[in-house]
Amino acid sequence: MELEDKIERMLSLLKKRKVDEFEIFVSATDFINAESKAKSLNSLSRSRESGIGLRVVREGAFGFAYGDEPDDNLVESALASAKAQFTDPYNVIPGPCDEYTDVNAYDENVKAVDAEYCIERAIELETSAFETDPRVNKVRKASFSRAHKVIRIVNSKGIDASSKTTLLRASIMVTAAEDSDVQAGFDFDQSHFIDGLDVREVGRRAANMAVGMLGAKHINTTRMPALFERNSAAEFLSYMAGSFSGEAVAKGKSYLADKLGKRIFSPGIVIVDDPTVTGASDASSFDGEGVPSRRNVLVEDGVLKGFVYNTYWGMFSGKESTGNSVRSNYRDMPLLAVRHLCLEPSGDGLEEIL
Repeated sequence: MELEDKIERMLSLLKKRKVDEFEIFVSATDFINAESKAKSLNSLSRSRESGIGLRVVREGAFGFAYGDEPDDNLVESALASAKAQFTDPYNVIPGPCDEYTDVNAYDENVKAVDAEYCIERAIELETSAFETDPRVNKVRKASFSRAHKVIRIVNSKGIDASSKTTLLRASIMVTAAEDSDVQAGFDFDQSHFIDGLDVREVGRRAANMAVGMLGAKHINTTRMPALFERNSAAEFLSYMAGSFSGEAVAKGKSYLADKLGKRIFSPGIVIVDDPTVTGASDASSFDGEGVPSRRNVLVEDGVLKGFVYNTYWGMFSGKESTGNSVRSNYRDMPLLAVRHLCLEPSGDGLEEIL
């Protein structure tokens, strides 16, 4: 059954059961992944799935169920789930929203990518790492994948949002050796578009990282200025991500909870959560509840400006949703999380920073 047919069938079933507050989430994904080893195919996999998730509200309680196809059992399971839950005044389905930002994350050429293309790119990725420097002695994993995903969200409050996305991703881990010194390097990149991903460059970066670590020495613990490359900087951001959550703030689990409006970083630091940019892996015009995506400035000039919210935690905190409900597929209830956390560039080049 096509996604549109699943929606129409579920709407008919809900009307028959007189369910007047609901959310229907349907998705279909097609994923291919190839891995290269010794410059030949090591593994190849493909997965396809589609299904429907249903949230209902009965007497202030959420119920949730999912399945491959819409039927009476799915509706009954969602209603039974609601009956078993506690009443909560913040359990609401979001209402009609402003216009959605136009976000393009789809390429018909990527959708057409087949297994052979993925195999060729994985081998090319591995080969480029070996060709970069003779000290690269091993590639632990070189993978290339293609994903195509279609989503539609319809609810009883008037939201009807749909999207289709494509994504190419390459990742590689290598080791380099010189005498008894062995170091590792990792890199990855991704793009929604066929011409946006250079696998040879990904391989070169991983190789140069490993080679650049050869001869590295430990230093004594000290305080000094430090410059981190992009992957290390991204790890620092990922450690902080949960602290920007309105849920963590409400529960007293965020160390940033009492720092709103205060300087928490050096002047010039800007941190945003922006899934509307084309480069975001989760680039979309709406979130997991159909609420419009937007650019949320969390830190500006080093000052904490705000937190992120979904519908539930926004209402709980007396705030509006910032479009930060996430769900990976139809089997998941929407949760609150950052979607594309970024440390914005200062505009200075490497020489100016140094």
